[in-house]
Amino acid sequence: MLRLSAMLSAVLSVFVLFAVSSPVFAARTQWTAGQAQITSLSVRADGQAVAVGTYDAKVSVFDGDGQPLFDFKTQNVVTATSYLSDGSLLIASDDRHLYRIDSEGNVVWDRNLKRPVTGVATAGDGSAIVALLKGSKSAYVLDQNGQQLKEIDIGIQPRKVDMSSDGEWIALGGSDQYIYLLDASHEQVGKYSASGTIDALSVTDQGRVVAGTSSHQVFIFDREGSEPAIFTAADSVTAVAATDDGRYVAVSDFAGNDYVLDGSGAQLWQAAGGKDGAGRAVAVSNDGSLLFKGSSTGLIQKLEIGSAIAGAKHKALQTRIVALVVTVVAAGLLAWLFYFLKKSNRLGIFGAIWRERFSYLMLLPTFGLIGMFLYYPAFSGLFHSFYDWKPGGRSTFVGLANYRRMFGDPYVIKGLGNLSLLMITGLFKTIIPPLIVAELIYYLRRKGAQYWFRTAFVVSMIIPSVASLLIWQNFYDPNVGLLNQVLHAIGLGGWAHSWLGDPHTAIWAIIFMGFPFIGIMSLLLFYAGLISIPQDAIESAKIDGAGAARIIRSLHLPFLAGQMKLLIILAFIGIIQDFGSILIVTRGGPLDSTYVPALQMYFAATQFNDLGYASALGVAMFAIILALTIVNMKFMKSATD
Repeated sequence: MLRLSAMLSAVLSVFVLFAVSSPVFAARTQWTAGQAQITSLSVRADGQAVAVGTYDAKVSVFDGDGQPLFDFKTQNVVTATSYLSDGSLLIASDDRHLYRIDSEGNVVWDRNLKRPVTGVATAGDGSAIVALLKGSKSAYVLDQNGQQLKEIDIGIQPRKVDMSSDGEWIALGGSDQYIYLLDASHEQVGKYSASGTIDALSVTDQGRVVAGTSSHQVFIFDREGSEPAIFTAADSVTAVAATDDGRYVAVSDFAGNDYVLDGSGAQLWQAAGGKDGAGRAVAVSNDGSLLFKGSSTGLIQKLEIGSAIAGAKHKALQTRIVALVVTVVAAGLLAWLFYFLKKSNRLGIFGAIWRERFSYLMLLPTFGLIGMFLYYPAFSGLFHSFYDWKPGGRSTFVGLANYRRMFGDPYVIKGLGNLSLLMITGLFKTIIPPLIVAELIYYLRRKGAQYWFRTAFVVSMIIPSVASLLIWQNFYDPNVGLLNQVLHAIGLGGWAHSWLGDPHTAIWAIIFMGFPFIGIMSLLLFYAGLISIPQDAIESAKIDGAGAARIIRSLHLPFLAGQMKLLIILAFIGIIQDFGSILIVTRGGPLDSTYVPALQMYFAATQFNDLGYASALGVAMFAIILALTIVNMKFMKSATD
């Protein structure tokens, strides 16, 4: 047994070392190009200049560290940018012009293409340029001076275009959800089907095509047209960029998540998004060492791909270590259980189970349903609280990140303050008013009167809880609510108030709901406890001269301690888990004055699709309930303890 304990201690020590060791995080630099939404992003071959096109008709050029170099203004939205190997830059715009500027921002040439330019791509040396025009079913091939050489009609309007850096391949994404691959002579050599609207496109020097679609998928086709590799993102794919050699593929989606894939579509790294806005553009340096991302909020982020992948591998190793530790601990516990049963001569229990196997077989469906609908969701929530969980998409292990996030969440912090107030007042409402009413009914002399008073209180249970909440909401209405009407009627109109609309009074208005706070279950539990007290004990107290107050203090309360323990536990559970009443009445407002952690859990799960964080909030609330229950059971003694 000592050896087993030593082994488990060693395993747990290894787990702790891995759990607390600092992971390798991706080195990330960020800056902003203003408040306008980013439409395009292009990186110079050496990764030392980044061109950012935006909706406010401007291209901002930064160095590799985010320091501004110059701006170039167009007459309308910038739709695309593309760097050439000599450092010059092509700019397409809705102003119908295609520009080429040098590395200092001076115009090399300006071509009016008669229609808004929706896309542009070029070979690295600028020897060939392909442009897309709004409303046209053709792609237009231009020379390095912007003069049209050829019109390529594909029979359907192309939405996206890209060209390999060596100029050997052109990829066109059609509005018919097909990708068309052309060779250097502009002949079609491939046609590939992708589900969903093609919103992003990239082609490598090997003729491999990467397409991102509105169906949340990234398709990677080889030029032979074999079965594509498919990667599923958490949201609609808004941008893709492949390195020239096809080694890495950078992806961004509408939810702001970033991904790095290998050439076969396997995920190497992921970063959750959301707060920085939707992903709009990505670009990678030629050597595949740097990734740049632009978002809908104007934020540009630079990432070292090698560092990101190293961090992802470290997290994957941590995940495997956690799984190994859990397996070893479970095996150790089973071994300990077997040893304990053997030492205490209780292994015969298995024989007894086998003899009654048909009875247990009949109980199996019940246990199966309990496990499926009670225990499985609970353990699933615990498991997924350590993940960035996207049901239907990929889930990424984030360790304790969701729990650390709680300490910086202003809604959770505010909610904990409100929850503390609700718990203190809730315990008073759960115990004191029902106890007083139960004592009053108990001391009625006639049994018939006791029966009718009990019935009168119990009848109120037929009122649906939602209806009761709506009645109270109407009671507080600032215009027609009964409370303000009564205040006006008795000459206190100056006290009339928007009780639920004022951040200073909203939480107190919610606390006061349910007055006079006669909880039916609490009342019945206390009354049942009172009538179960031995009458000889009460008669003895009366003979000794004890009055009603002394009997209540010295006999009733000790005998009712068990009921109080139960009600306190149920009150803790109900108050901590409840968000329905606040959701119906105020939705956490005004501002955040009535927010509670359970409401934040609900919003995270249903409105923000952040189920990993919602699971962590649920686990944290369970831990609070468990701790309060243990304290209650340990320090509050009943007459039978």
